[in-house]
Amino acid sequence: MRFKILCVFFLMLQTIGTGIYAQNNSVITGKIINGEDQEPLPFASIRLKNHPIGTISNENGEFDFYIPKSKRNDTLNISFIGFNSYEVPLVNIDRELKIILSPSSNVLDEVILTGKNPLDYIKKALERLPENYPQNDYQSIAYYRQKFIENGAVINKEEGVFKTYYSKAGDSAKNQHQLLLYKPEENPQQFQFMREWFEAKQEKRKKKAIKKGEEFDEEEYDSDMDMDFGGPESVIDLDINNERDNYLNPKHFKKYEYSFGEETSLNGERLVTIVFKAKRTIDHKKDSGKILINTEDYAIVSIEQEGKFSIPFIVKPILFVIGLKIQNPTFNTVISYQKYKDKWYPQLFRWDAKIKLTKKHTFDPNENSDINIGQVFFINKVDSLGIPIDESKRFDPGEDMGEQVYNDLNLQWGELNVIKD
Repeated sequence: MRFKILCVFFLMLQTIGTGIYAQNNSVITGKIINGEDQEPLPFASIRLKNHPIGTISNENGEFDFYIPKSKRNDTLNISFIGFNSYEVPLVNIDRELKIILSPSSNVLDEVILTGKNPLDYIKKALERLPENYPQNDYQSIAYYRQKFIENGAVINKEEGVFKTYYSKAGDSAKNQHQLLLYKPEENPQQFQFMREWFEAKQEKRKKKAIKKGEEFDEEEYDSDMDMDFGGPESVIDLDINNERDNYLNPKHFKKYEYSFGEETSLNGERLVTIVFKAKRTIDHKKDSGKILINTEDYAIVSIEQEGKFSIPFIVKPILFVIGLKIQNPTFNTVISYQKYKDKWYPQLFRWDAKIKLTKKHTFDPNENSDINIGQVFFINKVDSLGIPIDESKRFDPGEDMGEQVYNDLNLQWGELNVIKD
């Protein structure tokens, strides 16, 4: 049996290769450090300067970057918003890298002197979307990962590599995706929260069915929770032209407070920071964060969002009756873009949520469960010429991922740019 009450809350949370990777790739390994406090920089951008190929560092700032040998005359570019970028010719790299990025200087006064208010920048950025983002259909190879962790144990983990076809900015045509590789967690752990209660209920149903001479379907009353929390379909269709959160939606502007943050930079381009904060809960969540906009072309370069989901009032009495307490789940979202041929292409989508569950018992110790859920989707390679995906190979979010693999590029996991474990 699935734990439907919990699932309600969890569900509330929420590229083109043409070479033979095994023969034509070389790898660069390294770690990226914050020069100010010597801490690692997670999810920093590692890419080639002259070709749209790249990866990102993991939570510890570490990375493995596979580069086609045909691109060995290029330059490695490493960047992180708010820090001076680092560049080195690939031919000069002969060992593991330790890269220390220094914070860039801020020039907030120049922003204030422009005479614009924060909403002026946002409105201008929305107005310029068709110009700043791809004006032609394009393709990419992208890496996807979803993790579900309970009290430090990996309950579920799924990884996938997608070939994607995106329509040009402003086009209402549906995007198309093809799953090239798929890898589930090899040794997933069982979800422990209220497991004894689930198993007791299942055993009771089984005995009742046997007594009545009825068949008992183990799968129908599976005690494990379904760990699918949106799946890749919730991120691979990310499109700022069509899918905008409330803080970028003009009809919700009055529900937010907007202010200037520190001006910063990315690869030498000046970015103005617009800080937003919801005045109240909207659509069961109250969020805040910042939008980074290029001061030259008004492109939205990055969005950072955090907040809390609220538990609907109508559900609280049900939770109280069964002795279940759910702290308002918190979440963090990061969306970033990369510049290629003077247009801004999607680069990274990262979503994380934390939930704390407590089951109260009258005589026994209470059960506690700290849950972390995370999704990452980042573009490895961009091709500015898009080719529609064969209908028979298109990814269907309603079907099982493992049964939809069409690896017609003959890619291998060991030679792809993924998040390093």
